[in-house]
Amino acid sequence: MKDVKVDVRVNVGVDAASTILLLASAAMALFFYKQNKQEKLKAS
Repeated sequence: MKDVKVDVRVNVGVDAASTILLLASAAMALFFYKQNKQEKLKAS
């Protein structure tokens, strides 16, 4: 029983980490997209 609980905790931890990583990379992509858009507006 204890082993099962540990496995579940590890899986949840990995899911949370990968979700945070996904959100972080999406936020970075949005940030760079907005910066690139602003630079194009300045240039024109």
